[in-house]
Amino acid sequence: MSSGPLLNGDSVLSGHSNELRLVQITDTHLTGTADGALLGMNTERSARAVIDAAKASGPIDCFLITGDIAADEQPQAYAQLEGLLGTDIPSLWLPGNHDDIRTSFASFEPHLKRRLRTPFWDVLMLETQVEGEVGGSLNKTELDALSAAIDEAATENKSLLIATHHPLRSMSSAWLDEQTVRNAAEALGRLARYADRSLIISGHVHQASDAVVSGVRMLTTPSTCVQFTPQSKDFALDDLQPGYRSLTLRPNGSVQTEVLRISDENNRPQMGSSGYH
Repeated sequence: MSSGPLLNGDSVLSGHSNELRLVQITDTHLTGTADGALLGMNTERSARAVIDAAKASGPIDCFLITGDIAADEQPQAYAQLEGLLGTDIPSLWLPGNHDDIRTSFASFEPHLKRRLRTPFWDVLMLETQVEGEVGGSLNKTELDALSAAIDEAATENKSLLIATHHPLRSMSSAWLDEQTVRNAAEALGRLARYADRSLIISGHVHQASDAVVSGVRMLTTPSTCVQFTPQSKDFALDDLQPGYRSLTLRPNGSVQTEVLRISDENNRPQMGSSGYH
Protein backbone atom coordinates (compact mmCIF):
# COMPACT_ATOMS: atom_id res chain seq x y z
CA MET A 1 0.00 0.00 0.00
CA SER A 2 1.38 3.38 -0.97
CA SER A 3 2.11 5.84 1.85
CA GLY A 4 2.11 8.84 -0.49
CA PRO A 5 -0.80 10.99 -1.63
CA LEU A 6 -3.78 9.05 -2.90
CA LEU A 7 -4.38 11.46 -5.80
CA ASN A 8 -1.69 12.01 -8.42
CA GLY A 9 -1.29 13.33 -11.92
CA ASP A 10 -3.57 14.94 -14.47
CA SER A 11 -6.25 13.77 -16.83
CA VAL A 12 -6.35 16.00 -19.91
CA LEU A 13 -9.29 16.85 -22.16
CA SER A 14 -7.70 18.90 -24.92
CA GLY A 15 -10.38 18.81 -27.60
CA HIS A 16 -12.97 20.98 -25.88
CA SER A 17 -13.12 24.51 -27.22
CA ASN A 18 -16.64 25.21 -26.00
CA GLU A 19 -18.79 23.71 -23.26
CA LEU A 20 -17.60 21.02 -20.85
CA ARG A 21 -20.24 18.71 -19.38
CA LEU A 22 -19.53 16.93 -16.12
CA VAL A 23 -21.80 14.69 -14.05
CA GLN A 24 -21.35 14.34 -10.29
CA ILE A 25 -22.27 10.96 -8.82
CA THR A 26 -21.93 10.59 -5.08
CA ASP A 27 -22.50 8.37 -2.05
CA THR A 28 -23.35 5.15 -3.87
CA HIS A 29 -22.81 2.99 -0.74
CA LEU A 30 -22.20 -0.12 -2.81
CA THR A 31 -21.47 -3.44 -1.12
CA GLY A 32 -19.87 -5.33 -4.00
CA THR A 33 -22.96 -7.51 -4.32
CA ALA A 34 -26.12 -7.18 -6.40
CA ASP A 35 -28.40 -7.49 -3.36
CA GLY A 36 -26.58 -5.12 -0.99
CA ALA A 37 -28.84 -2.61 0.75
CA LEU A 38 -28.68 0.53 2.87
CA LEU A 39 -31.64 1.05 5.19
CA GLY A 40 -33.65 -1.31 3.04
CA MET A 41 -32.72 0.26 -0.30
CA ASN A 42 -30.85 -1.77 -2.91
CA THR A 43 -27.84 0.40 -3.65
CA GLU A 44 -26.70 -1.29 -6.86
CA ARG A 45 -30.16 -0.95 -8.37
CA SER A 46 -30.41 2.74 -7.48
CA ALA A 47 -26.84 3.55 -8.60
CA ARG A 48 -27.40 1.78 -11.90
CA ALA A 49 -30.63 3.72 -12.50
CA VAL A 50 -28.96 7.06 -11.73
CA ILE A 51 -25.91 6.37 -13.91
CA ASP A 52 -28.05 5.10 -16.79
CA ALA A 53 -30.27 8.18 -16.56
CA ALA A 54 -27.23 10.44 -16.64
CA LYS A 55 -25.84 8.70 -19.70
CA ALA A 56 -29.21 8.94 -21.46
CA SER A 57 -29.38 12.69 -20.81
CA GLY A 58 -26.69 13.58 -23.35
CA PRO A 59 -22.93 13.51 -23.95
CA ILE A 60 -20.77 13.52 -20.80
CA ASP A 61 -17.10 14.50 -20.81
CA CYS A 62 -16.31 13.07 -17.37
CA PHE A 63 -17.97 11.62 -14.28
CA LEU A 64 -16.86 13.04 -10.92
CA ILE A 65 -17.40 10.49 -8.15
CA THR A 66 -17.28 12.28 -4.80
CA GLY A 67 -16.90 9.55 -2.24
CA ASP A 68 -18.62 6.93 -0.09
CA ILE A 69 -18.39 4.55 -3.00
CA ALA A 70 -18.55 1.64 -0.55
CA ALA A 71 -21.16 1.16 2.13
CA ASP A 72 -18.64 -0.06 4.70
CA GLU A 73 -15.15 -0.40 3.20
CA GLN A 74 -16.05 -3.41 1.03
CA PRO A 75 -13.14 -3.77 -1.45
CA GLN A 76 -15.43 -5.26 -4.11
CA ALA A 77 -17.47 -2.04 -4.26
CA TYR A 78 -14.93 -0.28 -6.48
CA ALA A 79 -15.02 -2.89 -9.24
CA GLN A 80 -18.79 -2.81 -8.90
CA LEU A 81 -18.83 0.94 -9.51
CA GLU A 82 -16.45 0.59 -12.43
CA GLY A 83 -18.80 -1.95 -13.95
CA LEU A 84 -21.80 0.35 -13.52
CA LEU A 85 -19.99 3.31 -15.07
CA GLY A 86 -18.65 1.35 -18.03
CA THR A 87 -15.57 2.26 -20.03
CA ASP A 88 -16.96 4.77 -22.52
CA ILE A 89 -16.71 7.87 -20.28
CA PRO A 90 -13.71 8.80 -18.09
CA SER A 91 -14.29 9.15 -14.36
CA LEU A 92 -12.36 10.65 -11.45
CA TRP A 93 -12.96 9.33 -7.93
CA LEU A 94 -12.62 10.57 -4.37
CA PRO A 95 -12.79 8.45 -1.21
CA GLY A 96 -15.34 9.21 1.50
CA ASN A 97 -15.43 8.28 5.15
CA HIS A 98 -17.00 4.89 4.32
CA ASP A 99 -14.22 3.98 1.88
CA ASP A 100 -11.01 2.04 2.26
CA ILE A 101 -9.93 2.57 -1.32
CA ARG A 102 -6.20 2.59 -0.52
CA THR A 103 -6.24 -1.22 -0.31
CA SER A 104 -7.10 -1.27 -4.02
CA PHE A 105 -4.95 1.67 -5.06
CA ALA A 106 -3.04 -0.06 -7.87
CA SER A 107 -6.19 -1.45 -9.47
CA PHE A 108 -8.05 1.87 -9.56
CA GLU A 109 -5.18 4.30 -10.00
CA PRO A 110 -6.48 5.52 -13.42
CA HIS A 111 -9.46 7.07 -11.60
CA LEU A 112 -7.39 8.69 -8.84
CA LYS A 113 -6.08 11.73 -10.66
CA ARG A 114 -5.46 15.02 -8.93
CA ARG A 115 -6.79 17.19 -11.74
CA LEU A 116 -8.85 17.22 -14.89
CA ARG A 117 -7.33 19.84 -17.20
CA THR A 118 -9.26 21.45 -20.05
CA PRO A 119 -8.67 24.61 -22.10
CA PHE A 120 -10.87 26.91 -19.98
CA TRP A 121 -11.43 25.04 -16.71
CA ASP A 122 -9.34 22.98 -14.33
CA VAL A 123 -11.03 20.46 -12.02
CA LEU A 124 -9.20 19.79 -8.74
CA MET A 125 -9.92 16.69 -6.69
CA LEU A 126 -9.24 17.12 -2.96
CA GLU A 127 -9.22 14.27 -0.45
CA THR A 128 -10.96 15.09 2.87
CA GLN A 129 -11.04 11.58 4.32
CA VAL A 130 -9.60 11.18 7.81
CA GLU A 131 -8.91 7.56 8.73
CA GLY A 132 -11.16 6.36 11.53
CA GLU A 133 -13.33 9.50 11.55
CA VAL A 134 -16.70 10.40 10.07
CA GLY A 135 -15.83 14.06 9.59
CA GLY A 136 -13.27 15.50 7.21
CA SER A 137 -10.11 17.57 7.06
CA LEU A 138 -7.65 18.78 4.44
CA ASN A 139 -4.08 17.84 5.31
CA LYS A 140 -1.02 19.80 4.21
CA THR A 141 -0.71 17.86 0.95
CA GLU A 142 -4.28 18.73 0.00
CA LEU A 143 -3.97 22.38 1.03
CA ASP A 144 -0.76 22.72 -0.96
CA ALA A 145 -2.48 21.11 -3.96
CA LEU A 146 -5.22 23.72 -3.64
CA SER A 147 -2.73 26.58 -3.57
CA ALA A 148 -0.87 25.19 -6.58
CA ALA A 149 -4.09 24.75 -8.55
CA ILE A 150 -5.13 28.34 -7.81
CA ASP A 151 -1.74 29.63 -8.94
CA GLU A 152 -1.86 27.66 -12.18
CA ALA A 153 -5.47 28.58 -12.94
CA ALA A 154 -4.66 32.25 -12.43
CA THR A 155 -1.55 32.04 -14.62
CA GLU A 156 -3.47 30.26 -17.39
CA ASN A 157 -6.61 32.42 -17.02
CA LYS A 158 -8.86 29.45 -16.22
CA SER A 159 -11.81 28.94 -13.91
CA LEU A 160 -11.51 26.32 -11.17
CA LEU A 161 -13.92 23.60 -10.02
CA ILE A 162 -12.97 21.91 -6.75
CA ALA A 163 -14.46 18.55 -5.79
CA THR A 164 -14.50 17.20 -2.22
CA HIS A 165 -16.36 14.52 -0.32
CA HIS A 166 -17.12 16.49 2.85
CA PRO A 167 -18.55 20.00 2.35
CA LEU A 168 -16.61 23.09 3.38
CA ARG A 169 -19.59 24.82 4.93
CA SER A 170 -22.36 24.47 7.46
CA MET A 171 -25.52 22.74 6.29
CA SER A 172 -27.63 24.20 9.14
CA SER A 173 -28.09 20.62 10.32
CA ALA A 174 -26.63 19.91 13.75
CA TRP A 175 -25.67 16.27 13.22
CA LEU A 176 -24.16 16.86 9.78
CA ASP A 177 -22.32 20.02 10.78
CA GLU A 178 -20.20 17.90 13.12
CA GLN A 179 -18.92 16.13 9.97
CA THR A 180 -17.84 18.96 7.67
CA VAL A 181 -14.21 19.82 6.86
CA ARG A 182 -12.88 21.01 10.21
CA ASN A 183 -10.21 23.28 8.71
CA ALA A 184 -12.45 24.67 5.97
CA ALA A 185 -11.61 28.23 7.01
CA GLU A 186 -7.94 27.69 6.13
CA ALA A 187 -8.85 26.32 2.70
CA LEU A 188 -11.27 29.17 2.01
CA GLY A 189 -8.62 31.64 3.11
CA ARG A 190 -6.30 30.31 0.42
CA LEU A 191 -9.13 30.40 -2.10
CA ALA A 192 -10.23 33.95 -1.27
CA ARG A 193 -8.16 35.61 -3.99
CA TYR A 194 -9.77 33.36 -6.61
CA ALA A 195 -13.25 33.06 -5.10
CA ASP A 196 -15.09 34.71 -7.99
CA ARG A 197 -13.68 32.16 -10.46
CA SER A 198 -14.11 29.06 -8.30
CA LEU A 199 -16.86 26.53 -7.65
CA ILE A 200 -16.91 23.76 -5.01
CA ILE A 201 -18.96 20.57 -5.32
CA SER A 202 -19.28 18.06 -2.48
CA GLY A 203 -21.05 14.89 -1.45
CA HIS A 204 -21.50 13.28 1.98
CA VAL A 205 -24.69 15.10 3.02
CA HIS A 206 -27.11 13.17 0.74
CA GLN A 207 -29.01 16.30 -0.30
CA ALA A 208 -28.95 19.07 -2.88
CA SER A 209 -27.90 22.58 -1.89
CA ASP A 210 -26.56 25.72 -3.53
CA ALA A 211 -25.05 28.53 -1.45
CA VAL A 212 -22.35 31.20 -1.60
CA VAL A 213 -19.96 31.14 1.35
CA SER A 214 -16.91 33.42 1.66
CA GLY A 215 -17.59 34.49 -1.92
CA VAL A 216 -17.41 30.93 -3.27
CA ARG A 217 -20.39 29.09 -4.75
CA MET A 218 -20.75 25.70 -3.05
CA LEU A 219 -22.98 22.87 -4.24
CA THR A 220 -23.92 19.56 -2.66
CA THR A 221 -25.58 16.69 -4.52
CA PRO A 222 -28.07 13.93 -3.70
CA SER A 223 -26.88 10.40 -3.06
CA THR A 224 -27.62 7.70 -5.58
CA CYS A 225 -29.46 5.94 -2.73
CA VAL A 226 -30.99 7.31 0.50
CA GLN A 227 -31.53 11.04 1.07
CA PHE A 228 -31.14 13.10 4.26
CA THR A 229 -33.67 15.70 5.38
CA PRO A 230 -32.22 19.23 5.09
CA GLN A 231 -31.80 21.36 8.21
CA SER A 232 -32.58 18.48 10.55
CA LYS A 233 -31.15 18.55 14.07
CA ASP A 234 -30.87 14.75 14.19
CA PHE A 235 -30.52 12.02 11.58
CA ALA A 236 -33.63 11.92 9.40
CA LEU A 237 -34.40 10.46 5.97
CA ASP A 238 -36.01 12.55 3.24
CA ASP A 239 -38.53 10.96 0.88
CA LEU A 240 -36.93 12.44 -2.24
CA GLN A 241 -35.66 10.08 -4.92
CA PRO A 242 -31.96 9.50 -5.73
CA GLY A 243 -30.23 11.71 -8.27
CA TYR A 244 -27.13 13.23 -9.80
CA ARG A 245 -25.85 16.71 -10.64
CA SER A 246 -25.23 17.87 -14.19
CA LEU A 247 -22.70 20.68 -14.68
CA THR A 248 -22.11 22.53 -17.93
CA LEU A 249 -18.98 24.69 -17.71
CA ARG A 250 -18.54 27.40 -20.31
CA PRO A 251 -15.37 29.12 -21.57
CA ASN A 252 -16.43 32.45 -20.02
CA GLY A 253 -16.51 30.88 -16.53
CA SER A 254 -20.29 30.61 -16.27
CA VAL A 255 -21.94 27.44 -14.98
CA GLN A 256 -25.25 25.81 -15.75
CA THR A 257 -26.16 23.15 -13.23
CA GLU A 258 -29.17 21.14 -12.21
CA VAL A 259 -30.03 18.13 -10.07
CA LEU A 260 -31.94 15.37 -11.84
CA ARG A 261 -33.61 12.47 -10.07
CA ILE A 262 -34.84 9.02 -11.01
CA SER A 263 -38.15 7.46 -10.02
CA ASP A 264 -38.31 3.92 -8.63
CA GLU A 265 -41.10 3.40 -6.12
CA ASN A 266 -40.19 -0.27 -5.78
CA ASN A 267 -36.75 0.53 -4.33
CA ARG A 268 -37.25 2.87 -1.40
CA PRO A 269 -35.55 3.12 2.03
CA GLN A 270 -37.12 2.36 5.39
CA MET A 271 -38.43 5.78 6.37
CA GLY A 272 -38.09 6.55 10.06
CA SER A 273 -34.71 4.83 10.35
CA SER A 274 -32.58 6.26 13.15
CA GLY A 275 -29.25 6.10 11.34
CA TYR A 276 -26.48 3.78 10.20
CA HIS A 277 -22.80 3.41 11.04
